[in-house]
Amino acid sequence: MKRTSLLLVIFSFILSLFAVTPQKAVLSQDNMVKVLIFSGMNNHEWQKTTPLLVRILKDSKLFNVVLTEKPDTFSYASLKTFQLIISNWNTWPDNRLRMSLQWENDFQKYVNEGGGVLSIHAGASSFYDWEPYHRIGIGRWGKDTRHGPGTKGHVYRFDQNHPITTGMGDFFIMDEIWENSDIHPAAKAIGSLSANDAKDGHAIDVPAVFVNQTGKGRNFFTTLGHDQRALLNSGLQILLLRAAQWCAGKEVTVQIPAGLKTLDSKEKLTWIRTDSTVTLQQGSGVIWQYNYNTRFGKPYFHPLTVKNSDLSCVSPPDHPWHLGLWFSWKFINGVNYWEYLKDFNTPETGFKSEGVTQIIHTEVATNPDFSSDIHMKINYHPIQGVSVLDEQRNLHISAPLSDGSYSIDEDHFFNALTDSVSLDRTPIVGEPGGQSWGGYSGLSVRFNQDYTSPQIISPLDSAYLRKGNWLYMGFNSLRGEKGGISIIHHPQFTLGSTSWYVITDQNVPFYYYSPAVLFERKIILRKRETLILKYRIWMLPGEVSREMLQQKYDQYLNQINKSHGNKSWMFCID
Repeated sequence: MKRTSLLLVIFSFILSLFAVTPQKAVLSQDNMVKVLIFSGMNNHEWQKTTPLLVRILKDSKLFNVVLTEKPDTFSYASLKTFQLIISNWNTWPDNRLRMSLQWENDFQKYVNEGGGVLSIHAGASSFYDWEPYHRIGIGRWGKDTRHGPGTKGHVYRFDQNHPITTGMGDFFIMDEIWENSDIHPAAKAIGSLSANDAKDGHAIDVPAVFVNQTGKGRNFFTTLGHDQRALLNSGLQILLLRAAQWCAGKEVTVQIPAGLKTLDSKEKLTWIRTDSTVTLQQGSGVIWQYNYNTRFGKPYFHPLTVKNSDLSCVSPPDHPWHLGLWFSWKFINGVNYWEYLKDFNTPETGFKSEGVTQIIHTEVATNPDFSSDIHMKINYHPIQGVSVLDEQRNLHISAPLSDGSYSIDEDHFFNALTDSVSLDRTPIVGEPGGQSWGGYSGLSVRFNQDYTSPQIISPLDSAYLRKGNWLYMGFNSLRGEKGGISIIHHPQFTLGSTSWYVITDQNVPFYYYSPAVLFERKIILRKRETLILKYRIWMLPGEVSREMLQQKYDQYLNQINKSHGNKSWMFCID
């Protein structure tokens, strides 16, 4: 949980994915679009953006990707085996550099005969003395081009008659904003970008998405995609995937996600069930989905949406073990159940932890009022060891309210199966071996990486914030709308060791929070002792206030007092 920029463990309040996978049947290798990516040289951080670009393409299951850091080694015979070239490569600042005459002729022949070329951000800022390359690449850094520091931009004014952008809704992105780009006069703009300059505040409104035709070849360029932060934006990912299909001469089939569409509140609610998921759907959009028996090794909620805006994020590149809304112990008897093993933390290798969170039984009830009840039996054990802890997990997901909000009640009953079960975490500052990122464990939320402008609301003043009975974390969404999540402690089942743990690093982006149950100290359970933890989690659209959130807490209190009464649990603290 290490992060050096803004790690906000609300101990002092000083101390923020979606990978996009279009819903599509998996194509055979022969039917995938064959893509060659030019990389290995760029005046931008290609070492970070190229691997992410490869992941975006591969995760779509539509593209067979080959990467080269030596574009000059490809002849016409080798180029023509690919339907699409994507350039994340340039010669800047050596703009007058030229390839061999043979290579230039081969590249032009490839495009003229139907090969597609897609250039990202500075990916076409090369060969300024070679005019045909400008036509193919469309846009480049020019003598009057400028940009300020990275800022939030509004991508909009999409051409609804072009196959790439038809149906696309506007979205917001954190990116470097180019003004006065050197755009080839034959190109056509199909999308624009507006922002306020981060340095002096002046208004910017410029075309930012372009297409062109060179012979039979289709060309695409966007000024977007400066860095890894920008490429993590799901709106840009969808745009690039659709552009890649179009440039390759294919029908554009990449679906535009619900988050980029306007929600029709009149669409009917329906249940979707598989052997590993239960989903509440409204029209074509998902409201929530609970995932179990999946490749990630733990049960989790994702997506969690409000007004078609996806609040959660699963397995981001920086922390692949972060799973939307999920519960995980860090260490049980010294065995790590949180992170994945070094050799098992990618889709290619599979995901495996040192400690196994094994689902023994799952019972799901989907109710006529569109609420749901889920009951699970879970065992915890080392990969090669016997079970040391079991859990009964009871979940109740409310029916959506008229404003689009809904809640999840999570009840966790943990029973020690051995003489002593130690529940522990990375030490915090002030302890031997303490780390600034230590203390995390338990219920957690990892938020959508499209989000901006994090907001935290607590019932208490900042000096006591870490001990509040509830905490809200909200954002501006991909579409610029407000949304967030409030987590409430059950007051009778909250440990004194619990403290709110929050990260709001907008550079990664890394937005996370948790009622970290072990933050202040570890817990020791003796055999047959039970630890009970209970929470209510609200998914909330729109603006919220402290008063409204406190009212949600008071309602929870009244309900539990009526239905459950007072209960007790046993545990030992070391």
